[in-house]
Amino acid sequence: MTGKAPSALLCGLVFLLGFLAGGRGRRFLYSRLLGYEIAPGAAIGICFIRVHRLRLETGARIGHFTFLRNADEVRLGENARIGTFNWIYGMPGRSDRHFTEEADRQSVFVMERESSLTSRHIVDCTNKVTIGAFTTVAGFRSQILTHGIDLDPVRQSSVPVTIGPYCMIGTGAILLKGASLPEGTVIGAGSTVRGTLDEPHCLYSGVPAVKIKQLDPAAAYFTRTAGPVD
Repeated sequence: MTGKAPSALLCGLVFLLGFLAGGRGRRFLYSRLLGYEIAPGAAIGICFIRVHRLRLETGARIGHFTFLRNADEVRLGENARIGTFNWIYGMPGRSDRHFTEEADRQSVFVMERESSLTSRHIVDCTNKVTIGAFTTVAGFRSQILTHGIDLDPVRQSSVPVTIGPYCMIGTGAILLKGASLPEGTVIGAGSTVRGTLDEPHCLYSGVPAVKIKQLDPAAAYFTRTAGPVD
């Protein structure tokens, strides 16, 4: 795939054709017409996708009516899963107006192997978002935000969001720019995460989220070898 995204018209056409095509047909449309890398055994639903580069590894899945747009790159590892009705968007490349001081900014969304983003979530990958292996973004309506307005000097800025392996994000949680979660972090429903959480295998909850209790690293969720929880 080149550094240029397919045209909006072509992406819209593929989206509409997806209503008529089966799974194998959609893999053909997204790989041949849009130039995306879709491994054998990966699956893609009826989705509007317009990013510079998309790579789905074996067993990766994107559910129906998910929108992926305006990112430099989206990568799903083995058996990673995006559910239905998710909205994932970025801001590719360099801009003469926005984020001009962030030369290293990357508009990238990465889901490592066996991770899961369930349904109706919003992910802003203006800067890089990483969801670690075996992590679950559960429930509905959670938000991951990598950019915001700084009151002084009245500019937008962006910082990556990194979620470690074997984490679980409860329904309706908000992760703000610069959020960083260590391995085995559980975020309570409706919580807001700011900055770096230091201790692994802990439950954090509240606005802003604070440590509630230590969790057992030997719990089945943290030691499982199959990713998405059925």
